[in-house]
Amino acid sequence: MAKVCELLGSLSEMEETAARIYSKAALAVKDDTGLRELLEGLALEELEHKSLLSDFGVFISSSGVECVLSLDEDAVNRTRDYLSVAEKRIDAGRLTNGNLIDCIATTESSEWNREFLKVVDWFKLSSRSFIPGIARVQQHKRSVERFLVSRPGFERFLVGMKSLSAAWVEKLLVVDDDESVAVSVAALLADEGRVDIASDGEEALEKIGSGYYAAIVSDYSMPLMSGMELLDRAEERFPGISRRFLFFTSDEEMVDVFRDRGVRALHKRASPAELSAEVAAILSRAAPAR
Repeated sequence: MAKVCELLGSLSEMEETAARIYSKAALAVKDDTGLRELLEGLALEELEHKSLLSDFGVFISSSGVECVLSLDEDAVNRTRDYLSVAEKRIDAGRLTNGNLIDCIATTESSEWNREFLKVVDWFKLSSRSFIPGIARVQQHKRSVERFLVSRPGFERFLVGMKSLSAAWVEKLLVVDDDESVAVSVAALLADEGRVDIASDGEEALEKIGSGYYAAIVSDYSMPLMSGMELLDRAEERFPGISRRFLFFTSDEEMVDVFRDRGVRALHKRASPAELSAEVAAILSRAAPAR
């Protein structure tokens, strides 16, 4: 047990270091709000990861479960050395915005992160209580990937990010009676997790009742029941589920109706990037704009 506690302590130290460096980097950003917000978010999430590791330690201590994990100290030390150099360069004001993006991608795809994900994989099989925190770890990784996709010239870093194992695979549901629309939306969201499709509200309710969906993208005008009825019936059975809905509809008036209820909605004229951003916000547990 002492060895496991030492392992978790070493990773916790790295999470704290990354949080400090990301916070400093955010202050060093020049004229780039998106990059600054990414770094601020990553800093907070690294501290969440540290807290998650602490919860892992409490679980091991109280449960008596034998943990056979080991840590590649050389890999962690190499990342620690890299972060030390990066922090000194940030403190000296010698990093451009491009250098900071490079730093994010290198840190997030580092050997240290691979060791961290090995630990996460072990604990997610040990207790379901860790799943919400582990799902947040996956969204941390996805937020970096989405950012890199949005920045021309930095897509090359995606190879390293995508080589990392997924901490968690979310389930998403697309509800639309137009098969071509449903398939297109599902393809767009494929990087976010496993996407199921329902052709009407009845089928959607059945699927929702049989398993948890982290995000539900639904049309409004459908046979058998409208999107509004689907929402009401789903909310009746699963209070709070409306926070996981996004309505994607051609009905301009209904977009406003849903938004007035505090439910996310987009017109089908919205771009793929806008649709992806709304789903990402749901998966990140962000509050909808009113």
